[in-house]
This record gives sequence, C-alpha cells and structure tokens, in this order.
Amino acid sequence: MVVAIILLVCMTIICVVAASLIVVIVYIIFEFIYWRVVENDSGLEIESDLEEGVERRRRRYRQRKYCRVMMELPCVEYGSDGIETTSRECAICLEDYNGGEPCRIMPVCKHMFHVACIDNWLRVNITCPVCRQRIFNLRNHR
Repeated sequence: MVVAIILLVCMTIICVVAASLIVVIVYIIFEFIYWRVVENDSGLEIESDLEEGVERRRRRYRQRKYCRVMMELPCVEYGSDGIETTSRECAICLEDYNGGEPCRIMPVCKHMFHVACIDNWLRVNITCPVCRQRIFNLRNHR
C-alpha cells in the first residue's frame, strides 16, 4: 500500500511539473509572438511618423517659397488698359469680374483670377487652375 501511495504522489508531481512546463512554454510562445507583432507595428509607426515629419517640413518649405513667389505675381485692376483676357469670370470661384477689382495674371499662360482666389489656390498648388502649367520654374526663380 505504501508503494501505491508513493507511486500516486510521484505521478501527481510529474503531472504538475508537466502542466507547469506546458503553461510556461505557451506563455513564452505568446510573449514572443506578441512582442514581435508590437515591435513590428511600433517600428512602422515610428517610420511613418518620421516620413510625416519630413513631408511636413518639405511642405512648409515649399509653402514659404510659393508664398514669396505668389506675392511676386502681377496684381492688376480688372478693366484697366493693357489687360488682355478673354475670360469674364474667375475660373476658381466662377464669379464675374467687376471693374476695378484686383486680379492676378499668371506670367506663363496669362490666365487671370481674383487675388483672393488665386492666393488660396497657390497655397496648395503651384500650377494654373485652368491649364495646369507651373507658375514659375522654382529652381531658377529666386
């Protein structure tokens, strides 16, 4: 009978040790997979944050440069002598020009727009809204 009790205790100890090992192995596998996923995701987040920061700085630089260029565009009054335009309305807001209204003329394509309309447009784009030509060659323009 003593042998049976010793055998039963040994079997119990072996089962507890085996169950503990299984739990530890499962925990290690779970942690490995979890941290690998988290590290990969955080790596992507860090990389995308860096790319966003670089892109934000580029946008700010371009915007400053474009604002400087925008202010150099000729500003004329609609209806004054010497203005050649075939359009009677601003292609951005689609409103008719009124006599004496301030307008800007694109230097390359000669399209004309209200000052406020084209200034807002040029904060985002550096092309003419009608023909999509670049306003200036910014590399050569200082």
